[in-house]
Amino acid sequence: MLIVSSDLVSFDLTAVKALIFDLDGVIWRGQSPIPGASDSVARLRAAGHHCLFATNNSTRLPEFFSDKLGTMGIKTGPETIVTSSTATATYLSRQFPSGFSAYVVGEEGIANVLRNIGARVVDETEAIEKVDCVVVGIDRGFNYAKLQRAQQFLLRGARFIATNRDATFPIEGGVTPGAGSIVASVATAAGMEPLSMGKPEPAMLLTILEEHGLEKHQAAMIGDRLDTDIACAHRAGIGALFVATGVTPMHTAQEASGELRPHLFYEDLPALCAALDI
Repeated sequence: MLIVSSDLVSFDLTAVKALIFDLDGVIWRGQSPIPGASDSVARLRAAGHHCLFATNNSTRLPEFFSDKLGTMGIKTGPETIVTSSTATATYLSRQFPSGFSAYVVGEEGIANVLRNIGARVVDETEAIEKVDCVVVGIDRGFNYAKLQRAQQFLLRGARFIATNRDATFPIEGGVTPGAGSIVASVATAAGMEPLSMGKPEPAMLLTILEEHGLEKHQAAMIGDRLDTDIACAHRAGIGALFVATGVTPMHTAQEASGELRPHLFYEDLPALCAALDI
């Protein structure tokens, strides 16, 4: 099956060996599995596709997501999952091979991932003037004191890293403020913009390709958000497949252009399987 993308670059779905799934809006919505998702992953695996997962959710370790996938009938190990936190850790470990200190505006998912690679995570009580970097993600305990401490570290020369810049975070029945809301506050206070690790920036997907030995033409991203999942796939140079089970209606996706336009459109994952005759 040969598909022509919106920018007239050929995309050959038959060459795809690995499918990279977003989680929220593709596999589940809040705590509820999306109908047909687990069966579709099983069918895709049986047909020989390598199924991987990428999420901008920075609040938890990959083990949490592998366990949650397991409760929904999708057995997978943490090594198949990249989060915006693990992508951040990979980037920083390469930037600071001898180790680094970090101030985290975020939840334990970020701090634990950084500690796991040997970073010194500075807590709220430490009397310290400088850190190597400030890492900002979603933080449901965000307050003025954290904003001020992050600002001061940045003004003293720390690197500014955002796990992701999603404006909202999907929950059952709607959305809630996402990491982008917190990142914007810190950016405004410090007068500078961060380097973002999460979708739509390509770091997460490029990490997956590298770790699993995949060429770009062998992978495709399956997502529900145009401004994160689909744009990220285009920036990483892989296939961009849309499913209408999340926050974006089908008509909006079909009317999109440029890096927001998917290569292929499906109502849900079972429809993708049907298109592949599996």
